[in-house]
Amino acid sequence: MAETALWNLIRDVRTRAGLNPRELARQLKMSPAHLYQIEDEKSGALPSDETLRAIARVCCEDPQERAAVAQRLLLARARLIVSPEVAAYLSPRVEEKMPDEFQRRLQADLAGRREHEIRLLDAQLSFNGRLGLVAAGLTGLTKSEVRALAVALGQPVEDYLVAAGYFPDWMLPLVRKEEGGVGLFDVLRNISEKGLGELASVLPPAWMKLINGLQAAKVEVGQKK
Repeated sequence: MAETALWNLIRDVRTRAGLNPRELARQLKMSPAHLYQIEDEKSGALPSDETLRAIARVCCEDPQERAAVAQRLLLARARLIVSPEVAAYLSPRVEEKMPDEFQRRLQADLAGRREHEIRLLDAQLSFNGRLGLVAAGLTGLTKSEVRALAVALGQPVEDYLVAAGYFPDWMLPLVRKEEGGVGLFDVLRNISEKGLGELASVLPPAWMKLINGLQAAKVEVGQKK
């Protein structure tokens, strides 16, 4: 997942807030020409920290979302003014956007939920206002956060991990579902108690531990629904 440059990020935040450049410039008490500069990578213009905080304040009504956006903007600026070696430490994966496949999946799974329900889910997962930002493609989630989100939404964990790009390539055939078919993990997750007993008689304990884990995950997801 590639980092989002500061200039593009400012434009994304503004667009998500439903503001055109002139409207945002007016609320920031700056000229439209200056705003165009700080949204244009070719200009090389770097807004101040205070300007970035003001952009977050104007574009985000929710306090938690405002803080998350401000942090992301400030980190993006910091990466531009420090050495490449230092910038590497300012680029944790959680600050990057998720793959488009994951974003589309999350948007679809959140589509039927009201705004207050999404906020409750965000609070339940301790995302600190980031759930909406993730769905909008403005920030990312760690592997453990993706796993927790899938369980909270009652979705197969491996589907979310695959969409997020966290599944090793060599394991994809085990979880990818061909058209009209099911993945191996689905088969193992839904095997009957009799089938489990038969497998236990022929498979090593380590394999059974994996299968039992999938069965337990199925129960946990079912309880969340």
